[in-house]
Amino acid sequence: MTEDVLFCIRTPLDFLCIGAGVVFLWSTLILFVGLLIRPRIHPGADRKLRFAILICARNEERVIRLPVKSILMSSYPRDRYEVIVLADNCTDGTAQKARAAGATVWEKTIPSSGKGDVLEWGIGKLLERRGDFDAVAVFDADNIVSARWLDAMNDALNDGEVLVTGRRMSSNATANVISGWYTVYWDLMNELSNRTRTNLGLSGKLTGTGFAFLFDILGDRGWHTHTMVEDVEFSIQSNIAGRRVAYVKDAEYADEQPVTVLHMWRQLCRWATGCWQVVRRYFWQWIVAMCRRPSVRLFDSFFALLTGMSVSFFMFFGLAAVFVHLAVGEGVLAALRVFGSFLFFVVGVGGIAGVFAVLLSSRKRRPRWWAVLTFPVFSIILASTVLWTLVRPTRKWKPIPHKGVEGRGGAS
Repeated sequence: MTEDVLFCIRTPLDFLCIGAGVVFLWSTLILFVGLLIRPRIHPGADRKLRFAILICARNEERVIRLPVKSILMSSYPRDRYEVIVLADNCTDGTAQKARAAGATVWEKTIPSSGKGDVLEWGIGKLLERRGDFDAVAVFDADNIVSARWLDAMNDALNDGEVLVTGRRMSSNATANVISGWYTVYWDLMNELSNRTRTNLGLSGKLTGTGFAFLFDILGDRGWHTHTMVEDVEFSIQSNIAGRRVAYVKDAEYADEQPVTVLHMWRQLCRWATGCWQVVRRYFWQWIVAMCRRPSVRLFDSFFALLTGMSVSFFMFFGLAAVFVHLAVGEGVLAALRVFGSFLFFVVGVGGIAGVFAVLLSSRKRRPRWWAVLTFPVFSIILASTVLWTLVRPTRKWKPIPHKGVEGRGGAS
C-alpha cells in the first residue's frame, strides 16, 4: 500500500475520531451545565392518582414476592393502586406465589418474543378497564421498591410531568466486581444523564423498569414496541411525540445485576442490538420531527442514545488510526498520541465520571471501591458489544439468572 493511499485512509479516520469525540463532548457539556442547575422539587400532591402497577414475570416463583410485598408495604393509600403480575407463559408456581403475596395475576399463554410483547398484551387488557386507572407503573419480578416510590411519582405526575423514571440501584452491589460495575453504570445513568437532563428541561431515558406514565399518553393505541430494548424505544417514541422522560430521584428501587462474564456479555449484546434496532427504526422519524418542530430537547434525545455508540466508534477508529499512522511511517510516538487520546476519553473521562457518579449517588447500596476504580473495563466491554453486534446481533432474548436478595434462584 502506497504512502498516498495510507494518507487518504489516515485523514478520514482522524476526522471520524473527531466526530465521535464531538458526540461524546456534547453529553459532557450537558453533564456539567445540568449539575449547576438546581433540581425541580415537586410539591406534595393532595390528589392521589390511581396506579395500575404491572410486574412482568416469566418463571419467577422464587423472587416474585419481592416486588409484590415491597409495593404492598408502600406508604401510598392502598385503595389507589393495584399490583398486577403479568405471568408470561410460566411453567412454575409464579402465578400461585404472586396471588399468595397479594397481587392480581394475568396469565399470558400466547408466545412472547420479549418484554415488549408482554407489556403490549398487559396494557391491552388495561385498556378494557381504562376508567379504573390514571397512571401505569412498570416493574420487573426481582425489583425491591421503596415505600415512598408511589408518593414521589404521584407528586411528579401531578406537577406537570407525564412520563417519569425513578432512581435505579443494585440489590447486589457488593456481590462481585461485575455487579459493582453495573452499579456504577446505573449511578451514571441516574446522576450524570437522567438527573442533569431533567434539570435542563431535556429528556432522560427509561432504564428497563421502575418507571410510570399517565395512562392518557397512550391514547387508544396502547403499547407498541418492536425492539429488544422496549424502554429505550418507548423513550424515543415519546420524545418524537413531544414528551420527555423526567427523573425523580426520591423514587428509589433496586434490582439484581448479573455476576458472571457470560451473563454480562449476553445482556450487553442484547442492549446493543436493541439500540441498533432503535436507530434504524426511528432515525428518519426523528429527522422529520426535527424538521417540523426543531428543539434542543429533540436534538439531544438521539445524541444521548448515540453517546455510548460514539465511545465504541472512537475506540475502533482510534485503534485503526494507530496502525495507519505506523504504516505511513510517522513513528511510534505519533501513533501513541492517537491511542493516548482514546485512553483519555474512555479510561480517564470514563473513570472520573464513574467516581463522580458514585459520590453523587444515594449512600445506600453502593459498590466497593475496587469496582469503581476498574469501571473503565466495563466501558470497554460495553463499547465492544456495540461493534460486535453490528456483525453478530442478538437474535433471541435469553433469561439472565439471579439468586434473589435471599440467595435463592430465579431468572429475569
